[in-house]
Amino acid sequence: MSEEATFTVTLDAQLRDAFIAEAAAEGRPVSEVIEDLVREYLDRAHRTQEYEAFLRSKVEAARASMREVGGIPGEQVEAEFAAWRAAARRRA
Repeated sequence: MSEEATFTVTLDAQLRDAFIAEAAAEGRPVSEVIEDLVREYLDRAHRTQEYEAFLRSKVEAARASMREVGGIPGEQVEAEFAAWRAAARRRA
């Protein structure tokens, strides 16, 4: 079993009272609820970091691909889509 530590938090009195009451209504110790919240927070932070790393790798791969094969300049893409949108409006 892991070592326990004391963690002191200052909360608004009403928030604290509501939190304690809710934990009691669920029949759970406050420390258990806080541990769950901390685990959820850490899990979300970890998933966010992983997703951001994934996005960075995708962007870098796209940039590398653009450097290798030349790609289409952004201005050309914008012009082609502007023409496409104008044609679609005329047909509508």
